[in-house]
Amino acid sequence: MEYTLIRSRRRTLALTVCGGRVTVRAPYGMPEEEVCRFVEQKRHWVETKIAEQYTAAARYAAVRQGISLLDSGMERPVYYGASKNMEEGGAFFLKSSKVVRSYFENTRCWILYETVHSFSCRIGLTPHDVSLCDFKARWGSCDAEGRVKLNWRLAMLPPELRDYVIIHELCHLRELNHSAVFWRLVEKYCPSYREYRSRLRDFSFLTLMYRREKTQS
Repeated sequence: MEYTLIRSRRRTLALTVCGGRVTVRAPYGMPEEEVCRFVEQKRHWVETKIAEQYTAAARYAAVRQGISLLDSGMERPVYYGASKNMEEGGAFFLKSSKVVRSYFENTRCWILYETVHSFSCRIGLTPHDVSLCDFKARWGSCDAEGRVKLNWRLAMLPPELRDYVIIHELCHLRELNHSAVFWRLVEKYCPSYREYRSRLRDFSFLTLMYRREKTQS
């Protein structure tokens, strides 16, 4: 099985699968034979992950190709080149892909603020500020000042995944870390967080889409 080997000062072996590619991280000085045995032991897991990732990629091929948009986890057709931005017959008619963000912010992202308010009341933790961001590789963040930032694309995700991300960030208001205490708090309000955390990876491609081109001065 082909894989990319990266050595560092780490103490243990680690294996990841992303985009069908296998990466192994190993300590300096660890014999190649030991690394190979480790990879072979993980063969079934690797093959399963690769199959899952290819299935997810095929499932959202139309979204990746710009033929459809995800709306709360549901695929809906999108047609670009319209004279005005609108929806009709379950389809989106937009001027171009560059307006997807503004259209969703104006018509969908209110649900993110409402969900934050709802879970804030349940958990008893209220952020000082909530704003939408265009993160490239994350769904949300929370800082030491209690400011929560959410990727606007959360409005595209299935509701349960959207809820998990928001619960995750709100729990950081109490535990600004990923300790066992933090995960117990997350689990209290989102018992299936492990499943949702894994499913989020299927939608990671969205964070690289619908970006506005920077104008040159």
